[in-house]
Amino acid sequence: MGRSFPGLERNERPRPAFVHGRKVLTTPDGQVAAAIADVLLRGFSHTRMVRLASLLRRHGKLLTALPRDWAQALPKDAPLLDATRWRQVLSTFTPDSFSGGGDHAPALCELVAILARGLKRAAEIGDLLLKGRSLAIWRKALTEGPPEALDVTLTSLRLPDDVGPEAAIIWTPAAALAAVPRPFVRLIGLTSRAWPRHASEDPLLPDHIIPSHRLEPLPLHDADRRDFHTICRTTARQIVCSRSRRDAEGRLNGMSPLYPLNPPEVHLQRARIPEHAAGWSDRLFARPAEFDELPEALSAISCWIDWHTGRLTASDGLIRRDHPVVTAALQRQQSATSLVKLLRDPLGYLWRYGFGWTEPSETEDPLLLDALAFGNVLHATLQAAVTSVEASRPGGFGAASSQEMCAALDSALDTVAADWEQSQPTPPPVIWRRKLQDIRDLAIVALTFEEPSLSGQRSWAEIPFGGDHRALELTPEQRAGLPWDPLTPVVIPGTKLRIGGSIDRIDLTSAGDMARVTDYKSGRPPRNGSEPILKGGAELQRCLYAFAVQSLLPGVNSISSRLLYPKGADSGLYSLADPDAVLSRLAEFLAAAARLAAAGNVLPGRGAQDIYNDFAFALPGGAKESYFELKFPLIAARLGDLASLWEME
Repeated sequence: MGRSFPGLERNERPRPAFVHGRKVLTTPDGQVAAAIADVLLRGFSHTRMVRLASLLRRHGKLLTALPRDWAQALPKDAPLLDATRWRQVLSTFTPDSFSGGGDHAPALCELVAILARGLKRAAEIGDLLLKGRSLAIWRKALTEGPPEALDVTLTSLRLPDDVGPEAAIIWTPAAALAAVPRPFVRLIGLTSRAWPRHASEDPLLPDHIIPSHRLEPLPLHDADRRDFHTICRTTARQIVCSRSRRDAEGRLNGMSPLYPLNPPEVHLQRARIPEHAAGWSDRLFARPAEFDELPEALSAISCWIDWHTGRLTASDGLIRRDHPVVTAALQRQQSATSLVKLLRDPLGYLWRYGFGWTEPSETEDPLLLDALAFGNVLHATLQAAVTSVEASRPGGFGAASSQEMCAALDSALDTVAADWEQSQPTPPPVIWRRKLQDIRDLAIVALTFEEPSLSGQRSWAEIPFGGDHRALELTPEQRAGLPWDPLTPVVIPGTKLRIGGSIDRIDLTSAGDMARVTDYKSGRPPRNGSEPILKGGAELQRCLYAFAVQSLLPGVNSISSRLLYPKGADSGLYSLADPDAVLSRLAEFLAAAARLAAAGNVLPGRGAQDIYNDFAFALPGGAKESYFELKFPLIAARLGDLASLWEME
């Protein structure tokens, strides 16, 4: 490689030039061509189409009037993995869907229709969508190879540089530098491995079949030597030769045979202080004393010291009393998930519900259906099946036979699966069908589990309470069919914590004096048949459901709150033996957790040590091996009112 420095005025800023051309993918015109190729080669998706549309607004024929923020009208979680789903979504757009008015849905539908023609009509698609240089790039790529090779051909194409090499620093291969003489030149990479390059046999036509000199009259190593001597003769002022002493793996490099013999050398250490800083990071690296005075450095050093000090500090999670971020988090509507965080990991609760940190969204084409998505599909199927049987059969869910439940379940699963495919990422068809079969098997066990019916039983599934967002999606008629007003606030007794969510299933007697609350669990049942109570603060759903029923149905004097595990041979119900005592104890723990958090004690609790903690990245490195060993006794003493909960079954 060669790098050259022509004479510059003192205040003139050099502009780099690439004599051998720029890769087309580094230009906006190349990017729009690459975006079309991405859709044609890999198929439709939410991300690919949004990227393509934004590029076509500036460099294509179509969508030039499309608003910049048009993608906000798309459903956020919908993967939109084929043309049919895009047409369905776009058919719901109106002029009000776009900022500034105007109906842009027809243009977007036209784009989908053009791309749906497929890879074999790539040339036609380019003519319809591209213009100018981007169209020239597209046509050139198709002449270099078939449409299936667009990834390769677009990567290899180059465009002439717009910057003239006569008055600019150039960065170029030696072969190109030999044709553009410079007064000052620096040759980089003069090692035995790199330059001159070594010739090798053609794997398809080795030397014993056809001698290599007949296929390649000018071998690589001879061309490199020729270019080196040309550069040496045509450089007017100075040539600087450089080589690396070690390669990327740390092995010693030999000198190139073209390297000058016994020249005066200057050894430059990788960790040396640079003479001229290339950027802000180089400047700070060259001036450690200046870096040490920055607020970021002072904070980092202070935090590191605090983490290794045998006392609790602000770096561990001690903040001022009644901090507005904590206050706002405690005043929000709580769910079972948020309260588990508050009880087991107050610092994680602050990060998630105070700072708003969330896990990145799932990939558009997942290979598996994760546990959360599996549970959501299962719960939606159970809800649809129970609602259908309750509405269509005399006596409702409690009087339905196994055959009737299976028929309702199959219909519900088909509907839920179709809706999920339209709105959520799904794994490949074989895996998706297998997961749907697993969901059906679990749902059958859950819905046909043998237990006595209540007197005049009525059943509901996935019932929102406490103002949950799902209640806002219901029509007035749907709300009227529920046993309570789903917008009525629910507060944990003895606290100011408002809760909301949806109950998996509730059965009520006709007199309204007895209730049976069921929380479905798609995971494995407890080991050895041991009945979980609060499970160290990790099992709260059925307790919160009981709080909701007590608050919203004051006429109920008997509540049975259960967990139902339909998975495996050990499937069964686990009911709270003494609901009143457990609920009273949980309310005390929640009141203590809110009081400690408001007092500024947002420390990492037992839940921070869980293997599946989403916020483990924000804890000190090697937290389990050193940090918690040092700090946890102090944390347990500070959060003494919660420490006993962490040890409960």
